[in-house]
Amino acid sequence: MVSVKEKELQITEQRRLRDNLFDISSRIMGKEGAKFLFKVYDLARFDIFGKPKGAIGSIDVTNRCNLRCRHCYFYAHDYESEPELTDDEWIEKFEGLKKEGFPFYQCSWIGGEPLLRKSLIERGMRYFKSNLVTTNGTMELPFWPDVNFYISIDGPREMHDSMRGKGTYDKIVKNVNRPNLKILLSMVITRENYRGVETFVDEWRERGGVRGVLFQFYTPVKGLENDNLWPGWELRDRVIDDLIRLKGIHGDFIFLPNEVFEMMRSDRCQAITRDCLFSQVSFCFDPQGREKRPCMMGPMADCTRCGCVLPFHLKALEDKRLVLRELFMSLRKAFGRPVLH
Repeated sequence: MVSVKEKELQITEQRRLRDNLFDISSRIMGKEGAKFLFKVYDLARFDIFGKPKGAIGSIDVTNRCNLRCRHCYFYAHDYESEPELTDDEWIEKFEGLKKEGFPFYQCSWIGGEPLLRKSLIERGMRYFKSNLVTTNGTMELPFWPDVNFYISIDGPREMHDSMRGKGTYDKIVKNVNRPNLKILLSMVITRENYRGVETFVDEWRERGGVRGVLFQFYTPVKGLENDNLWPGWELRDRVIDDLIRLKGIHGDFIFLPNEVFEMMRSDRCQAITRDCLFSQVSFCFDPQGREKRPCMMGPMADCTRCGCVLPFHLKALEDKRLVLRELFMSLRKAFGRPVLH
């Protein structure tokens, strides 16, 4: 039986060896090259040999948001009556997790609107090897070149503004014109906006400035009167057909592999969400630092009709050939060469 003290010493030694290897790699290939190499190594290690508990997950940065989107699951929870953890309290929490051997691999900073607490993200992201910020895109993006920004856009201008407020689309267009940042667009497909998928892809492929687009389906949430937004199984399957067709045209500009779309079909998806890999391996903390279950959407989400891409992507990555192909695509993208399917 390994004691707590022995475990802490093992973790410290592992970090020391890793830091030494990083220093050597930096001298040989430069700091940015070494960072990229180690990120690829971690991705391969976790995806090929299995993700440890807590390797990936999310932190609700704040209760607050500058928008009130009609389909947002966050408002099904009563967080506003409780104080958020302060920046210092979050850092204290991270230090405690570090002593417990927490993996600190990948964190998605969400909310609320996470950019309302940029100072917390700047301090907290230093603990993680990979960071993703999901934002509504109406605020100026900070210069965080190592961060992956996921900007929420729900179709062409008229469809998007009907969900998130008039003028929000044009603000996003202005704010994402940042070729020095890593930006993906994320569209939640509903019964109201599914007809705009192709126009959305065509517009942004022509406009440029982003690395690609990501699609998810609306997940019904108890307590919100938005069940009419759920597309239903038959329509969802038809939209998946369209997404696969569009991927044949646009290649990896549509970020997900076809295997993930196939797993989201009505005859396969519920078996995957019943045994959700994301809920098994992830950490999800609310604005008070408490653990959320079963995932970042909380207990009010209808998992039987889940449209979140994460359970399906993790399931697809059980095929190690797909893992290797995605690693190869990451290398190609890193050196500026597009990948077409």
